[in-house]
Amino acid sequence: MGSSGRLRGPEVAQEGGSLSPAGRPSGWRCQPRALSQPHPGRGRGTPLASRLLRAPRERPLRNKSPPAPGGAPPGMWGYLALLPIGLAVWAIVGVWTIFAVAVSNKSVNLTEGFPYISLCGSFPPQSCIFGQLLNVGAVMVAWICVLRYLQLREWGVPKGPNRLCLGLGFLCALGASFVGNFQQSNELSMHLFGAFLAFVVGVAYFWTQLVLLRQAKPEAQPGAPWIETLRLLLCGGCTFLMVAMVVLHLRSLRSAAAVCEWSISMLLFILFGLLAVDFSHLSGLVLSLQTRPTSCPPSTASLASF
Repeated sequence: MGSSGRLRGPEVAQEGGSLSPAGRPSGWRCQPRALSQPHPGRGRGTPLASRLLRAPRERPLRNKSPPAPGGAPPGMWGYLALLPIGLAVWAIVGVWTIFAVAVSNKSVNLTEGFPYISLCGSFPPQSCIFGQLLNVGAVMVAWICVLRYLQLREWGVPKGPNRLCLGLGFLCALGASFVGNFQQSNELSMHLFGAFLAFVVGVAYFWTQLVLLRQAKPEAQPGAPWIETLRLLLCGGCTFLMVAMVVLHLRSLRSAAAVCEWSISMLLFILFGLLAVDFSHLSGLVLSLQTRPTSCPPSTASLASF
């Protein structure tokens, strides 16, 4: 160690002995001097070795949060949210297109009153569009109900009430298919039965969801707090309009009853579209096949991962 305070090498202490093959006297040992001398410009009393071996300090990550397990990345919506949005857009654009076609080809006369949706879709060519519209919409509703059932199960909703909710959704989809395939001018009884399933059971489907979610109170439910209030108002509006539609129809106020029918349809489409908020954190869907244990060893084969 020189006068400048720098370490120049290890201090060798002789204990006696012959030279080793490497040229070092045997029995000699190297005793490195303790690296505790203060360094100019640094704090005193801190060992130099501890400063050299000190691990670099990790900087905390900012504005980066890991994605939830099984969910979409933060700030992004999963593609399954497009299904409710697609249903709402498909249905709203479709029924108003049928109305425009019916008015343009004089199938309905607005001077006589505002028509029902079923009356607009009773005559060709719009009857073909009407049937296709509701059949495709029924398939989309059934898929949405399956996804909602799986989501409510993950949120802790009991199996019995959850299956009841799923059954109501399937009946709503079946009713929409009945309305599209059995036109008012061809089979009135089946058409009215389908309308009952589509409207009354459809609204009951959303009322059941509100009750189940209020009881379960899932912490992972996405969306702003006002979404639940909006759904409550939409369900209440549908219920009020259905009662008003029946009363107005029985009093032969057909135009006012038709306005209520169109309003109920729009509110139901919006309720289905709002499920996109709940599906926004879903990153995908996995389908799998499970073989029977009696025929071959139990195994699960994944068909597809969307």
